[in-house]
Amino acid sequence: MSRPPLLDLLIPGLFGPVPVPPGEVPPTPVLSRLLGRADRLPGAGTVDPCRTLFHLFGYTPAPDQVCPSAPYCRLADRQMVDSGTGSEPYVLHADPVHLRPDRDRLVLFAGPDFAPDRAEADALVALFNQHLGEEGLRLEAPTPECWYLLSEQAPELVTQPLAAVRGRPIAGQLPRGPEARRWARLLNEVQMLFHHSEVNQCREAAGIPTLNGLWLWGGGQLLPPPTGEVGYARVFSADPLARGLARARGIPTAPPPADLGAVLAEDILIHWSGLWEAVLAADGPAWLASLTALEQWLSGSTSSTAGGGATGRVSPIPSLNLDLYPANGERFHYRAHHRYRFWRHPLTLILPDKGFRESP
Repeated sequence: MSRPPLLDLLIPGLFGPVPVPPGEVPPTPVLSRLLGRADRLPGAGTVDPCRTLFHLFGYTPAPDQVCPSAPYCRLADRQMVDSGTGSEPYVLHADPVHLRPDRDRLVLFAGPDFAPDRAEADALVALFNQHLGEEGLRLEAPTPECWYLLSEQAPELVTQPLAAVRGRPIAGQLPRGPEARRWARLLNEVQMLFHHSEVNQCREAAGIPTLNGLWLWGGGQLLPPPTGEVGYARVFSADPLARGLARARGIPTAPPPADLGAVLAEDILIHWSGLWEAVLAADGPAWLASLTALEQWLSGSTSSTAGGGATGRVSPIPSLNLDLYPANGERFHYRAHHRYRFWRHPLTLILPDKGFRESP
């Protein structure tokens, strides 16, 4: 008798933190029962979404180094097919940001409300490459909101993820390391170059926040392919890092499915990113909406990605074999026979600011 398919479910941000009072968290009977009856295990040191994804695809980035997300996100955004041969350029995320003076400090803002359109991105990228291309650098914008900086040499830098700086002062968060002074000079040049650009003059005249800086982070090169196969037949995710890692391992990708039960015939990874996006934006209402959509999706009652209404389907969750990763250093190991653990209390309350507590 063949074993049933396995589902890896990655849900970063499930335990927050977000600014939501615990009393506003909606009931989640399917999710709470699943987590309550699963075995709660260490997650192999996967304490953030980036490293959790690398772990799921068989990679083990050095714990004392930056998680090299940029080259894999670039794989996805450029629709490239590559597996890492050691000849690729060093790639950094170079996200366009709005730097706003606040007394004696600069505060960084980024995200969909600040993103450029295609023409603006092309103009600013061309301006950068025209003036700074001789530094051995090339800026790319395969999508208007996701930019990448390619360097001929691997810089000796320690960077901070954009998520750690959004809405905060940049003091103390700038790149560190032996080459920090050179890169600080380059970033100051970018600020002056972009400030005087026609793109930002037009944005300022229209009352739109300017794009007057770049935030560099997540740099690296494609890692050598790990030995052994990744067992996923398909990866379902809208996240560029998940799609890029899958592309590097030769695994087909697709957007998250509207009907969970329709894709459970093979071993798969499904990445639910809405909660994490809300955490990054500190958007409590968006987090609650994504949690509600997740519960409906797990229960089979609503097509959460298509916006449909009740379908009358029965949740496939109780009879599944799955591992759920909240990307907080833990793993919830659930097998079909765990549905008979009637003595296990459901996880009755999710505390977005502190994690969760179980029923007494």
